[in-house]
Amino acid sequence: MTMLKMRKFAVVAAISALAVTALAGLACSPAAEKEEIVFVDLNWDSALVQTEIASAIVNHGYEYPVSKIPGDTVKIFPALQSGSAHVAVETWVSNAQEAYDKALADGYMIRVGDNLQDNWQGWVIPQYVKDSNPGIVSVDDIEANKDLFATAATGGKARFVTCIPGWGCETINANKFEAYDMLDYLEPFNPGSQEAMFADLQSTYDRGEPWLGYLWNPSPPAIGLDLYVLEEPPYSDECWDSTQGCAYPVAEIGIVAASSLRDRAPEVIEFFNNYRFDSSDLRPILRWMEENDETPENGALWYLRNQQTWRSFVPDDVASRIDDALSG
Repeated sequence: MTMLKMRKFAVVAAISALAVTALAGLACSPAAEKEEIVFVDLNWDSALVQTEIASAIVNHGYEYPVSKIPGDTVKIFPALQSGSAHVAVETWVSNAQEAYDKALADGYMIRVGDNLQDNWQGWVIPQYVKDSNPGIVSVDDIEANKDLFATAATGGKARFVTCIPGWGCETINANKFEAYDMLDYLEPFNPGSQEAMFADLQSTYDRGEPWLGYLWNPSPPAIGLDLYVLEEPPYSDECWDSTQGCAYPVAEIGIVAASSLRDRAPEVIEFFNNYRFDSSDLRPILRWMEENDETPENGALWYLRNQQTWRSFVPDDVASRIDDALSG
């Protein structure tokens, strides 16, 4: 490493350390007279960032002590039911429809807001693969082009990077493989984590090689890479309720909370009723995190300091308390 690079690294590390310290201070000013609110810390970037933003606002703006427990789409509902958590800010309803409907019907959970209404999910290839192989248009073209996506480990089958263990899309993709009768020529590869999935795509993209797999927007690769979404048969309720052998619907994404918050934290419920967050809000945060190799905690801090949309979610006195925390 050159001396210039070492100095640059030291400066970046020092700035990151200050940001971490600032956000740590922003995340722990509990008001003793109020009961703690626990967030489900969902394990993908857009949700991790939003959980940090929302918990900081609830903590410093509304003066509730907050904490987080790790979770994924499947774990939201038992956590709310047991009382071990109270809020999940990015619930992909269509990926867990049955559990979501049951939680509402059982009465322990309420829907308190909408989120990321400009989302998509699908099967993608890099645009450069599409440009070199214009015949690849839809999922029906994978079989004829399986050799393009095959690797030494797949035995001549097309390698398909599927969804993360524990996420609803893992089951949905498995259902699609069956519905499209693909398993004779397609080998699913489970990346194990979001980070491994993104690294797999990015490294393949950097080499200019073929890649086939599942992705969603908003996510850093969907924002930063030129990708082509393969066509599938049009979505219909009949298809989705039976085989799921059709396009993903535009996902219904909601903010859900334990019913108990209606009585003990009505002002927090009102905050989530007012909360509006789309890809246009998330994109600059994820880009800043990518460019600076930063964490969701620091991404949330950057958003609160540099963007203004959050002010429309809260009353002036709440915004003033957050400003005080940011400058303190």
